[in-house]
Amino acid sequence: MRFLVVPLFILFSSGCAITTTTNQPAEPLAMPLKPMLKSQTYQLEYEAQHTSPKVKSVQLPAHKVMKNQTVKIVTDRVSVTDTLLAQISQALNDKQLKVTTKNDSDYTLAIHQVDLSFTDDSKYTLNQPKQPYALYSKVAQQFPTQQCATILAQVSMRLTHKASGDVVWFAKSSLDSTSFHRESLIYSFTEEQKITNELEVVAFVHQQNTEQARLARAEANTKVAIPKYNTMSKLSTLTKVQGPCTRTEISALAPMMQFYLSSILIDKIKVI
Repeated sequence: MRFLVVPLFILFSSGCAITTTTNQPAEPLAMPLKPMLKSQTYQLEYEAQHTSPKVKSVQLPAHKVMKNQTVKIVTDRVSVTDTLLAQISQALNDKQLKVTTKNDSDYTLAIHQVDLSFTDDSKYTLNQPKQPYALYSKVAQQFPTQQCATILAQVSMRLTHKASGDVVWFAKSSLDSTSFHRESLIYSFTEEQKITNELEVVAFVHQQNTEQARLARAEANTKVAIPKYNTMSKLSTLTKVQGPCTRTEISALAPMMQFYLSSILIDKIKVI
């Protein structure tokens, strides 16, 4: 009886060891390394048609405007900023005319019009680069043009001989904001690679790392192929990086436009 117990104990112990060995779960799967994602930034340049300032200037020969004669600026018909008034005074001084606030001046320069008004938007057309990149045709079809706010500025003046009341010179100028700043519009966009199946890969690895799945892999003695990451290219929206376009940006040009047109007119006065 004693000899029978020993073999049974050995057989039972061996059976436990075999059972324990076959029930060991497979090693957990590691998350695969993500691929290096590429990113590239491109630019699009847009140009608009420009026109020269429209200027009409007429000087009558009844009285000759001479150097060092005095001029009083009259602004009772329009609203003129102190900055613009100082700029017009400087332009007259550059013509060697003396600006005065006294009523006994040789001439009066009446500013009749300093108008600003929004007009139809300006159309900017896409410029093709010298070396078009692969995405250019695709993007050009989506964004062939851009529309920008536009201001029309108008200024008119009249120079009158104080003693006689004769009009010596009158002039008018106008220009739109697009032709004033003449700056091209530049937009940028980015092409980025994105992983499209990251959640699927994570879910697969998580499912395969459960106790039940690891035991099943160990029992079948098979290796599992983790799905590969799939990527696709995605384009960002356009972002403006150069050039005024919105109403706020265009409105900021108004003071410079008024000075520019005023200086053009005053430069037309013939001073001897």
